[in-house]
Amino acid sequence: MERGEGPPEWVLDAVFYQIFPDRFRNGDPGNDPPGTRPWGGPPDRHCFFGGDLWGILEQLDYLEDLGVTALYLTPIFAAPTNHKYDTQDYFQVDPAFGGNGALRVLISALHSRGMRLVLDGVFNHCGEGHPFFQDALRRGRASPYWDWFSIWGEEVVREPEPNYACWAGVPSMPEWNHRNPEVREYLLSVVRHWLTEYEIDGWRLDTVEYLPPDFVRQVYRVAKEARPDAYILGEVMGMATSWFKHGALDGVMNYRLRDGLVAFFARSEWSAQEFAQHLYALRRSYPPASNFAQYNLVSSHDVPRFLTLCRGDRRRLILAYTFLCTYIGAPAIYYGDEVGLTGGGDPDCRRPFPWDESVWEREILSSLRELIRIRRASPALRRGGFRLLEARGELISFLRESRGEEALVALNLGEEKQAKLPAGGPWRDPLSGERVSGSRLAVPACGFRILRRAAGRA
Repeated sequence: MERGEGPPEWVLDAVFYQIFPDRFRNGDPGNDPPGTRPWGGPPDRHCFFGGDLWGILEQLDYLEDLGVTALYLTPIFAAPTNHKYDTQDYFQVDPAFGGNGALRVLISALHSRGMRLVLDGVFNHCGEGHPFFQDALRRGRASPYWDWFSIWGEEVVREPEPNYACWAGVPSMPEWNHRNPEVREYLLSVVRHWLTEYEIDGWRLDTVEYLPPDFVRQVYRVAKEARPDAYILGEVMGMATSWFKHGALDGVMNYRLRDGLVAFFARSEWSAQEFAQHLYALRRSYPPASNFAQYNLVSSHDVPRFLTLCRGDRRRLILAYTFLCTYIGAPAIYYGDEVGLTGGGDPDCRRPFPWDESVWEREILSSLRELIRIRRASPALRRGGFRLLEARGELISFLRESRGEEALVALNLGEEKQAKLPAGGPWRDPLSGERVSGSRLAVPACGFRILRRAAGRA
């Protein structure tokens, strides 16, 4: 059964690519922050490598060739750090990224290619350098912005502990006081501005679980009023059921799905049966429309890269991305995964993209290109329902069904070839062109098979 009304239609067909701007490509060395390091060195929490929006613009051909249809950028607004989750000015793109002009050029280039852009909205907190917090710091209770933050006492104190609410206790990230209507309207004006004045295609809301649910719903409604096809994505590390029931989000960064991908594909801690049960419980916990609008990932800027968790076994990474490209929801590639970039936890997972093609893992890159091509050509893989066929040992297979097509997917994590019987025929393998009918399907060791056919041709 196909989904009904719900999140933006374009998300069902999307292939996302996440970029940490300072680490993707340096397109203009002239805007590099002081002390910028040579490209390619090991990152730490404070260093800069000079990546910017001009660098992204230079590589749109590469991204389009990969099959990407939508970009998600971690924060780009003016801030002193490399990650920019400590915003100082919500209405200015950081000069080190090229400023507002670079964003306009990038959006125009993306839209001319039929590609989308989702920006990161950090609305739980700002940076200590934000002028409103600085005013409260200087003037104490006399500041008109005192009640824009939650401060206990007569003046702002940082040591030995901050006397104001701040994200995870980090003094440089004071939290907004969302009980203040003026704060809400200020932040909502940010949401409107970039959707209407720059025509971005959506927001990824940072630390949603820290935000008041009614404010998240306000963001959702204001965004939809400004741009009805805007995609509102939440960073939710746990279950997201309540956010969907509250009508506050279109989708979430699907970290709960990633938990299962790590346990099954990367670490072999789960059997196929346990993985299938995890999929079932997660899928049935969300409304059907929300399942189709999930941002499905294996890596991000906040967790170790999947290839590192696989101990460098590229076959397991390819299998995990095969699953993302054939499962319900939008697959998301974290920059560099497609060429075999590795990295542990933050900040190691934020290494610069290796533009020296001689070090690229070509097998991974070619596999992802083919998988994305197959997904984009298949209505069933993008929009079809899901039916589990088999889960035993290290083999899982399932059927994706739409009104016009069926796609059979079999994933074998084991080190021995497996066989299963396709449900009738005729089928066609979109990778090899092979026709399969009335015979057992061989699934290679630590490999996969994808078959397609017109619906109703059993």
